[in-house]
Amino acid sequence: MATGLSNDSFKERQLVTFLLGDDEFGTDIMDVKEIIRVPDITKVPNAPSYVEGACNLRGNVLPIIDGRKRFNLERKIKDENSRILVIDVDGKATGIVVDKVSEVLRVNTADIEAPPQIVKNLDTNYLNGIVKLDNGNRLIMLLDVVSALSIHNADKSQSNEQEDSHKNSTLTGTNIEAVEEEQLVSFLLDQEEYAIGIMKVKEIIRVPQIVKVPNCGNYIEGVISLRNDLLPIINLRTYFGMSHLEVNDHTRILVVDMGNVTAGIMVDKISEVLRVQASIIQPPPKFSTQSGEQLKGVAKLNNGKRMILILEPSKLISVEEIVEISGSGTREQSADQKSIASKMLDEERLVTFKIDMEEYGVKIANVQEINRMTEITKMPRAPYYIKGIVNLRGNVIPALDLRRLFKLSEKQVTDATRIIIVDFNGKRTGIVVDSVSEVIKFEKSLIEAPPDILSSGIDSDYVEGVGKLDGGKRMILILDISKVMSFS
Repeated sequence: MATGLSNDSFKERQLVTFLLGDDEFGTDIMDVKEIIRVPDITKVPNAPSYVEGACNLRGNVLPIIDGRKRFNLERKIKDENSRILVIDVDGKATGIVVDKVSEVLRVNTADIEAPPQIVKNLDTNYLNGIVKLDNGNRLIMLLDVVSALSIHNADKSQSNEQEDSHKNSTLTGTNIEAVEEEQLVSFLLDQEEYAIGIMKVKEIIRVPQIVKVPNCGNYIEGVISLRNDLLPIINLRTYFGMSHLEVNDHTRILVVDMGNVTAGIMVDKISEVLRVQASIIQPPPKFSTQSGEQLKGVAKLNNGKRMILILEPSKLISVEEIVEISGSGTREQSADQKSIASKMLDEERLVTFKIDMEEYGVKIANVQEINRMTEITKMPRAPYYIKGIVNLRGNVIPALDLRRLFKLSEKQVTDATRIIIVDFNGKRTGIVVDSVSEVIKFEKSLIEAPPDILSSGIDSDYVEGVGKLDGGKRMILILDISKVMSFS
């Protein structure tokens, strides 16, 4: 599978998404300095109604805006999900209270539409657009949060707070810029709080379809396709010997730089993005050599009442194991890595799936991603085996029904039905299959030429080989994508 940046990556925006009432908003991640829990807030007399007050943020006074009140929503009692986004407004930090932070995600600019003239009670001057995801089932209002908050910096009471903060800082000799800090993404695992340095975290995503990979450590959940790259997923609960927890609405995957390679780390819940002074981070306890390496340090907050274990991602799993799972490599390969790469040349890697009772495979180099069944728009006068077209992040691609192509009986769509997005010579097609089995690798010596007449009755022209596994007990028909996509 191709690695590196694609042209599409230059047409993306990275957003922090959050909730205010029933509406989901997003703002550019570059405008968000950090995300913190709601601390004690001191009321500011004679302030506008939308000003919640001010709090102490590492020696500086941080003005706090109530996001609900700012956008004419009913006030709500803050709970454990409430967060404050710390925004850089004209060089000054301002906090806005939101109901809940959803995730950090990348969106294609093609999915962003101009905002309508009227969006409920929200002033459209603060909207940069509407992001449509999941075929329009999920709408995110793209908020220019800096513009929405900048008017408050001109407010006299707020300016006085900032001025007092500057004076206090000068009198006490405190210079926040001079304090060495660590910026962390913190998360929960079995009620314990962990963190990874934010510079190691590339993005945070919801849990997509994960394809199992056989013969891996039990802590390897499998692999996902993320923008044309195969990303191995590590379940930290399993890795640390914790009890199993089913994936839920809080489960997230941190896409992390593991040291020249990238992997996904599955965690129970994202807590916040925070800054801590380096002086309060202590060396890890030496439980064992391995633990000492994996723990970068322990941050003690609130006078030791809150402890965060800071992980060193590059020590969690070896580069060789990630390369073995994903097939990705580094620019400078060691002798062992070159040996692995050489071995991979003699192996075939397939995404396997079921059609009726037969098992098929597509070379992983041709697979871009695997999606759940989505809405298909019928296309008039299309070949009988083309179900229609689907919208893939602004790109319209044909959806090919393999059952129809192979002249098999129709089958009702189920929860297991998937669309495999394949690419051949720059042309993409969605292939509808009954279910996806796994990602599998085996020696190319186990692949034989297809017989002239296959037992399944399909045209042998569509099959380029037959993989015989388990002593011939398991057979996988390897499709020739060039023939399957010959209609295009």
